Amino acid sequence: MTASDNDPVADGLIRLSGLTQALFAQVAERHGLPTAQARMLCVLAAGPRGMSELAGLLGVEKAALTGLADRAQRRGLIARTAVPGDRRALSIALTPAGVSAATAFHREVSAELTRLTEVLPPAERTAFGRGLTLVTADAPWLGPAANAGPHLGGGGWVGVRGGAPLLDADQARLEQVEP
Repeated sequence: MTASDNDPVADGLIRLSGLTQALFAQVAERHGLPTAQARMLCVLAAGPRGMSELAGLLGVEKAALTGLADRAQRRGLIARTAVPGDRRALSIALTPAGVSAATAFHREVSAELTRLTEVLPPAERTAFGRGLTLVTADAPWLGPAANAGPHLGGGGWVGVRGGAPLLDADQARLEQVEP
């Protein structure tokens, strides 16, 4: 395959994915967070999750999540509580320190990502955002883990489209572009 055979959209998305992941890791490091822990905090910002659900959203085995949760709990970022009616199940939630860490992390990641799009004129930036919302909301074949990244909407998850949870802002953007 030659470079001319490549789909420019696919190539751009691959490069953008690499940039986003590198930026996410750099910001996590500045905040003293391992990347996996930063991701976990971002997912938990939407609300408490059961261990099995959280493992699925993060794409890790439950045993790996146990170690990740142990380390976050030692840092005072999360708390585990028993699930009423199920002696074996645990729910994980952010502590006030975890909320603070997740919010600060998300704020910085968002600012850095916004800087990436400053090269676009305002109308193109708006269209780009609309396109991203449509692409990410309509990816049910990837499952919920694909949309479990750094989402910290003020109102949390508000709905589901194509199997993926949506934030208030995502829902509003979809309503603007759907017929």
